[in-house]
Amino acid sequence: MRDLVPVDPPYTMTSGLNGKNGKPAKDISGIACMPQKDGKRRCLVVNDENTGAQFITIEGHTITPGADIDLVGGGPSPNTLGTPPSKNGCSGGEGKFDDLDGEGVAYAAPYFYVVGSHGCSRGKAKFKLSTFVLARIRVDANGEPAGPDAVETTYRLGDALGLAETVSAYYTQDLQTDDGDATPNGLNIEGVAVDGTRLFAGLRAPSHDGKTFVVEADVGALFAQGHEPLKAAPQVIPLSVGRGAGIRDLAILPDGRLLVLTGPAQGQTDVPYSLFAAGASVNAKLEPIGRLTGAEKGAKAEGVAVLGDKRILVMFDSIKDGGPLEYTLP
Repeated sequence: MRDLVPVDPPYTMTSGLNGKNGKPAKDISGIACMPQKDGKRRCLVVNDENTGAQFITIEGHTITPGADIDLVGGGPSPNTLGTPPSKNGCSGGEGKFDDLDGEGVAYAAPYFYVVGSHGCSRGKAKFKLSTFVLARIRVDANGEPAGPDAVETTYRLGDALGLAETVSAYYTQDLQTDDGDATPNGLNIEGVAVDGTRLFAGLRAPSHDGKTFVVEADVGALFAQGHEPLKAAPQVIPLSVGRGAGIRDLAILPDGRLLVLTGPAQGQTDVPYSLFAAGASVNAKLEPIGRLTGAEKGAKAEGVAVLGDKRILVMFDSIKDGGPLEYTLP
């Protein structure tokens, strides 16, 4: 697999992104953008310690942070569609409802989508209901929230994971032992893409025999009115991305294929951050694209947005403001 090198000029921020409790953002874990309009591109980013997401505007190679939008608030909402998960295998018991642990952002007109991790907390192995939420924000042509009821939330993606072939046994199971052993291999989402009618949830774990998994669910069913749980089993797409690797983000390429960003499924230090292209169906061809290079030491590639036919923007966890880098696809 070839190395991908960032292209110049570098991106600059007009001000910092917002982290938890007013601190600088150092946990950017997802980004998605609308098509360019009048030379500007409206995007949404998520910092996984926050209860919501933040709008940004990209013009050329300048990023201007905008308003935050709250998605889960300070407690469970009676308006959240579906029903809360009944299964809880997290060994740390129930934790408090606080951050979304947002791990991925997608855009399919007229909505931005933000997905929680849907897994036990890393380290303390707590079940936090706030992280088992999928949200979407209806926006207008300028990327502004479309009124006071622009945000919808649902628990039904958790139903899909609990019904998913191969991976359901790992749903609400511990992610990893304290010593870094990957044996528990519990399920958690780290990427999302939407093509309009289908939502693709990319799993960081479980990872088995060099395969990672994408769970495909129907958007209409996930956001159907009422509190009935999802009953239809989703499609599961296995991807042979290499031993120890899991999905870190997903996006839709202009040709309709999935752009798959991968990295360590657990705490491995020998698994590179890489890109693949995959057909959005079972048994579809998987094409290696390249390994990401050029990021700051310690940066973890966790968000990817498609800017054009061959242009992508990658953002990183563990560094201030996501350290955005642009790459050209071969």
